[in-house]
Amino acid sequence: MSSNSTIKIAVVDDHSLFRKGLVTLIHQVDPKFKVVMEAANGKEFLAQLAANPLPDLVVLDYDMPIMDGHETTKALKKDYPGLGILMLTIKDDENSLIRMLKAGVNGYLNKDVEPEELQAAIRSVYQNGFHYTDNLTGKLVHAIRFPDKDQGAKLSDQEMRFLELACSELTYKEIADQMCLSEKTIDGYRAKLFEKLEVRSRVGLAMFAVKNDLISL
Repeated sequence: MSSNSTIKIAVVDDHSLFRKGLVTLIHQVDPKFKVVMEAANGKEFLAQLAANPLPDLVVLDYDMPIMDGHETTKALKKDYPGLGILMLTIKDDENSLIRMLKAGVNGYLNKDVEPEELQAAIRSVYQNGFHYTDNLTGKLVHAIRFPDKDQGAKLSDQEMRFLELACSELTYKEIADQMCLSEKTIDGYRAKLFEKLEVRSRVGLAMFAVKNDLISL
């Protein structure tokens, strides 16, 4: 896609004042950005899409009444798979990030980002099809989109057990208690899996488990 093309954007957020401010900001950060649609929730947005030309991408709030960002994303991917989805959220916990990626978002941003990052994210989703921060690397995104079903065979039973617990809300100390092992041994499992699975964080472990259907959300 040409970098000189006008990028048609929808903004979906239930807080009217924030939404209006975001629309103004989007128009200010790049002359090629044009907000063509606004909605207060996913249900309203889907109704608008059915009656209007499709925008290039949507900046979508995660937490909304009636139909939230997660449910909206699933509906959009089913009915409008070519629409780019940039999730805007205050949630950056592991489970929320994984749910967003699993649903099919093309990128996410925290609501406190600088205008320059918003501009870069919109450009990236439009031109490249994705935008992710350091929390979720492009390699992990590729992995969840193109799963290798044989990856689980790499792990021993104990490593599988550790991986399952690492995808929960338990602390590493609580995981050690669950597995009747020392914290030092758990640290060893973590380091070994980081190396074996080529990930750098607990998010990476969870992403591996999700894309290989080793856990369910």
